[in-house]
Order: sequence, then structure tokens, then C-alpha cells
Amino acid sequence: MLKKTTLYLILFAIIPLNVNGQEDGTGQPSSIEVWQAIAQTPEIVDYFAGLFNVLGVQVEETGESITVRHDGDKISLSEGLAEDADFVVSLKLENIANLVSHSADGEFTEVESFRILRVLFTPMTIATLKNPILNVNWRRKLARIEDLTHVYLLDPAGGEPTTHTLIYAAKQWIVVPGLYGNPKRIFRLSPDQAIAYQRKVFEAMKTGKWLKFSRWYKAWRKGVSEKI
Repeated sequence: MLKKTTLYLILFAIIPLNVNGQEDGTGQPSSIEVWQAIAQTPEIVDYFAGLFNVLGVQVEETGESITVRHDGDKISLSEGLAEDADFVVSLKLENIANLVSHSADGEFTEVESFRILRVLFTPMTIATLKNPILNVNWRRKLARIEDLTHVYLLDPAGGEPTTHTLIYAAKQWIVVPGLYGNPKRIFRLSPDQAIAYQRKVFEAMKTGKWLKFSRWYKAWRKGVSEKI
């Protein structure tokens, strides 16, 4: 499996994928074929458990669409976007190559976890905050959630963090990569803390137990953020 992954990464780096995601006689793999090279180990399956059930991925450069399903004991992929996707995220070819590279041995170190989350962190935040429940202004005020927030995903190796800015305006959340404006709160998250948040908010989205999530969020927020 690792040899196949390495081969795909080399091909991925030197040969552009065609728009239809099919081989054109040169042996070049489609994005879904590259992603299928990820080892299906318990560590991989457990890592993504609770983050989504069905993830839609749109590949920016090629126009390809992929559906990633977490089936509990395995992860399956298919072409196209499923109508029941929990989230739809836009990724670049480089992002997919990095996901394969970081998970090639079927295990994750804390640093590899950061590198994987760096790919998904902002796109999944954008997708999550599209939920209508999270865009109701009176609920936001009741939970004392500020309208301008900076979020840092911290690199355990001490490198540059991944950041984005959350802005509530015109009755909706806007997520912008990078840091802008004068924040009213700053979050600094380790990879594990970012995963914990995503699992909790996804659970609330699936069960409708937003009051339970709100209580958890208020307690969690105290340990990972500071009000400015």
C-alpha cells in the first residue's frame, strides 16, 4: 500500500489530473484514486470518527467531486457529491496529496494530526457555521459569542499556526483565512482540542441537542480562549 501511495504522489506531483477524473492513457490517477491509496487502518477510521458521516469534497483545480463516507468500521469513497452530505468542502490538489502523505503509514503523530487538520480546519469551520441554528443572532448573544474572533490552530512542532477570523455580520457567519480586525476573543487550539470541538458540534447537528452543546461549549471555551 505504501509503495502504491508513493507512486501516486509522484504522479500527482508531476502530471496534472484531467478534469473528468479519468485516466487519459498516460496512467495518471484521478483524485479519488489518489485518496483510495490511504491505508484503511483502525487508527485512520478512529481519527475521523465523529467528525462527519458523509463528507463532500470538491477539487478546485479539476472540478472533480468526491463523497467520503464514514461507515463506522471503514471509510468508503465514491465519485460525485452525495445529496446527504453533512458538509461540502473545497480542497486543492495539494491538500489531497498532503492528506495521503501524512496518513501513508496508517498512523498519526500529533504533528501529522496538525498537518491533516490544517487542510480541513478552515473548510470544515465554514461548512459547520452555515448551519441555520448557529446563525440565529439571539442565540449567539445568549451564548455570549462575540461577533469578531481570531482562531489559531497550533503546530505542536512550533511552526506557524493555521489561523482564521470569524465575523458575524448580516445575520450570518463569515469565515476568512488569516487574521483580520480587532478580535473580541482569541482561541488557541491544539489539534486534539480542535477535533473535540468538531465532534461536539457535529453531534449537536445530528441530534439537535443544542442546549447540551451550549453547556459543553461554555466550559470548553474557558480553557482554550481569552476574551479581549
